[in-house]
This record gives sequence, structure tokens and C-alpha cells, in this order.
Amino acid sequence: MSKKNTRLSEKIIQNRYKISFITIIISAIIGFFLNNVSVVEWICTTDKMLSLWWTTKFFALVLASYELFNIITNNNKNVSVAGTIVLAFSGCIVWNFTKIDAIVLGEIITVLIYKIIKEKDLKKNILKAIAIIGCAIGYMYTFRPFAISFGYLFFALILWILVANKKELKENKIGKTLLIVTIVISVIFAIFAEVLFQKVYGEDSQELNAGIDGLFSYLYNPFLPYNTFEEIEYFGSFITMFPLPLVLALFYMYKKEKHLEFLLPVTVIAVLETVYCISGFPDIIDKFTMLSTVGGMRVVPAVQFANLLIMFYMMENVTDLALEMKHAIRISLVLVCLLVFVKYPMIFATRKYLYLFVCELSVLSFLFLNYSNKKYRKVFLVMLILFTLMGGVPVNFLNNL
Repeated sequence: MSKKNTRLSEKIIQNRYKISFITIIISAIIGFFLNNVSVVEWICTTDKMLSLWWTTKFFALVLASYELFNIITNNNKNVSVAGTIVLAFSGCIVWNFTKIDAIVLGEIITVLIYKIIKEKDLKKNILKAIAIIGCAIGYMYTFRPFAISFGYLFFALILWILVANKKELKENKIGKTLLIVTIVISVIFAIFAEVLFQKVYGEDSQELNAGIDGLFSYLYNPFLPYNTFEEIEYFGSFITMFPLPLVLALFYMYKKEKHLEFLLPVTVIAVLETVYCISGFPDIIDKFTMLSTVGGMRVVPAVQFANLLIMFYMMENVTDLALEMKHAIRISLVLVCLLVFVKYPMIFATRKYLYLFVCELSVLSFLFLNYSNKKYRKVFLVMLILFTLMGGVPVNFLNNL
């Protein structure tokens, strides 16, 4: 990348909030004339691309995702941008855009908690605390299956932030007190909102079981826009080479016992939700975790999101895990062999798609396993973005207009 391009990208990142605000206004105005809708629909609906609320939600997702990835990658701006693209244009987002409020609000809450710890200005922290409480209340009235399945993952991320910054919390006593009060108030409102939950935002009418097949649904994402079948939105996910990031994180924790603050809570939630997707929980645990009202295919995106976060965290933080080329090849082959046990939807149960799935999985897994090499990491991020955009852009710019 040339110096001019580098400077331009840095300026865009530095002024991302101003640029987003201007873009929201311009896009919303364009969307009003393109969509031919009433003013009320233009303001309130997210069914139409470039409506005011659609545009606001999309840029809120982009900005919150960038901030979250920036925290996870230790302020690596380029990798954070890559992570944001992979998330914002993922199958989970584009096929379920009207239902992803929980993801947006969960990211905002997580980022604001981190910023309260780092910020020492009391007035700014009070504003952040008010925003957290507001987002927490709003979170409870979002799409219930995603609110629950992603909620456990955001809880793990918040736990990581608190543990990783415990020294700063001790020094920043005012921030610590404010944070405790904020969390307590948010929990009280959340409990109150749960009582009224069923009356405000019902459960998902479909409760498709996931099984091991559903957990590999990310393979279909690049090809979903070019096929039509019932309940297609359930197969939208994040491209993550499951279960490779999860297994690699478990192996690393066992061998090195490092980075436990992040890897332990995130992998625990990912493992538990993976078990739920495959076999479910006993009735008592189901009711206690509130997953009894959530179908397995609504938990799959949360598992994949956890794997996505693990991938980006390991690429920037875990520098002492270098696999030999032959080991990377063998692991990739083993992962590809798992596809034999996957039952595909009828539309994808053909030989040509199997070849494509094998190519997709083997290329991405091999490149990821060699992320310690900067050249392989760059190619991996490019390929990950490419596969994501193949499935995300057509849905956004063809199906919604």
C-alpha cells in the first residue's frame, strides 16, 4: 500500500464518525426516492435498503464492530477494518438484518464498558453509563433468539474486559464505582423487561434443530444469493472454518496456558452453545439458560461469531503458535474430511457444490493455520473478505432494492 493510500485510510478511520454521519444523511435521502415509500416507512422500516433506520443501523453496526475488533486486535486498524467487513457483510447480518439489533447493541455495550475503564473524565463516563443503560434496556426488546444466544457471548467479552483491565479498575475508583452502578441498574431493568418480554417481542416461530450439519452452514454463504429455498435466512452465518478456531484455542490454552482472560470465557461459551446446537440440553438447563425458546439454527451464528472473534484475537495476540507446513496441510485435510459427515440442503447436495465447499474450507483453513507468517495472513484476510462479499453484496444491493 502506497503512502498516499495509507494516509487516506488513516484519515478515514480518524474521521469515521463524521463520515458516517454525512453518509447516513446522503444515503437516507437517496433511499427515500429510490424506495418510493411513505415518510413513516422511510423513517421506521429496516425492510428497505437505504431507508433512514436501515442506514442508521448499518453504520451503527459498522462503527461498533470496528471498535470491538480494535479492542480485540490491540488497535491494529487494518485488521480491524477486515474484521468489520467480514462481520457487516456476513450471511447472518444480510439475511437477518431486521433482527440483528441485539448484535449492534451488544457490541455498543461492550465497547462502552471498555471505554469507561480507559476514560478518566467523569462527565464523559456518566454519558457513557447512561448510553449503556439505554442500550441494555433496548437489548431486552430485540429479537429474542439472538438476544439470548449472542447475549452469553457478550457476557464473556465483558468478563474478559473487566479481568484484563483489573489494575486500571483499581486505580480508577470513580470509574469502577460508576461501572458497578451502571451494571446493577442495567441488570435490574433487564429483569423487569424479561417479565414483559413475551408481550413485547415474541419468540421465533421456527425452531430448526441445528446438529453438526447446521454448524457447517457457513460454507453455503458465498452461494446463498444465487439460490432460493425456504428458510434461507437460517443458513446465513459468519465464515469461520468451524471448528478449527475453537479447537486451536483449546489446544493453545492446554499447551501454553496464556491469554486465558480472553480465550477461556469465549471458548467456554462457544463450546456450551456448540453442544446445545448438536444435542441440546436437559430440560432444567434449557429453562435456566432460557435456550428452551431458541432453536438450534439461531444459536449457530453466535457459535460462529465466537469463532470469528477467536480467529482475529489469535492473529494479533497469539504470536507463539507456529505450525509447520506439513502439520497445517494435515489439519486442513482432516477438517475437509469432516464434510463427509455433513448432510447438506437438497439444493447444495450436488457434486459441484461439494467441490466448491472443499476448496473454500481447505484454502481458508490452510491460510489461517499459517497466520504467523505475515504473507499468509494477508492472503487469508483477503480470501475471507472475498468469500464474505460474494455472499453479502448481492443480497444488499440486489435483493433489497
